[in-house]
Amino acid sequence: MAKKIALLIGVSEYGEDIPPLSSALNDVEAMQRVLQNPSLGSFEQIEHLLNPDQTEMRRAIQKLFKEASKEDLVLLFFSGHGITNDEGHLYLTTRITAKDDFEATAVDANFIQGQSYNCYAKRQILILDACYSGAIAQGWLTKSVGVDIKKQLGAEGRVVLTSSSATQTSFEQEGLPLSLYTQYLVEGIETGAADTDNDGNIHVQELHAYAKAKVQAVKPKMMPDIILDKEGFNILLAYAPKNPEAEYRKLVEQYAQNGELSKLSYLILKPKRKTFGITDEKAEEIESEVIEPFRRRFANLESYKQAFVEVVGQKYPLDEHTRKVLKDYQQDILEV
Repeated sequence: MAKKIALLIGVSEYGEDIPPLSSALNDVEAMQRVLQNPSLGSFEQIEHLLNPDQTEMRRAIQKLFKEASKEDLVLLFFSGHGITNDEGHLYLTTRITAKDDFEATAVDANFIQGQSYNCYAKRQILILDACYSGAIAQGWLTKSVGVDIKKQLGAEGRVVLTSSSATQTSFEQEGLPLSLYTQYLVEGIETGAADTDNDGNIHVQELHAYAKAKVQAVKPKMMPDIILDKEGFNILLAYAPKNPEAEYRKLVEQYAQNGELSKLSYLILKPKRKTFGITDEKAEEIESEVIEPFRRRFANLESYKQAFVEVVGQKYPLDEHTRKVLKDYQQDILEV
């Protein structure tokens, strides 16, 4: 009998010169919550691996792919730092990975690809919520260019979701528990908002499209990507919840535009609250969640404007050091 099995890996601690990631373990917990829910992901087997060394990670990945049968759905999720060498080859970091020895202490993408090739399962999903900000901050920018994820991890029957390209930064959200991409993967499943065709199913392409749109509402320059083995290939990942809140959210998503709900939209939405039996408080909570990504984008813009005005007011023309600091802040908060 076909099974749905998953391995969820989160790495928040690292060796020398690689900054910690506070969201990685929370990402694993959130993904596990929605995947193991029998009404949503309905995964029968889920293993989570927190802050492993490279041997522990390799063994768990090998076990995941080795034990799967032909009809099973296999999912591998990783939240942590991704590093590339001078040839653009990808490594997933472990808790003992340090800047100067990452090729020896991280897990090579070749290993993952080899295990995946040898797996009997014809449906495989790899999700990489990989943060490259630490590598770039430590001067590895030239080593983070030109990563060919399709070549290194793509294959027949396999779908690869990535939170960004390897040249982008700023994946952790200050003061928030989850990374940006994982937040909206989880939200898309948990609320049913990713079921854009309203068929009750959430396919992997739908989920990625939903998460990508939300991510780019916050940071337009971020480029989450999906890699398919052939055009049109899709995998049923989860089921959409059927409840009044989910139905109301879909209406809100439909009427929200650029982070706002117009007066005309509210003329339609407010009567629907009674139709769906939703309290005003719950409806306002849903509305706030839908437009939150846009609000955060606007808040980031405002923060940068205030910083710019303050700096210019203190000293103009700006010296080279100040321009660099301001540019770094712009890159960090606006992704431009």
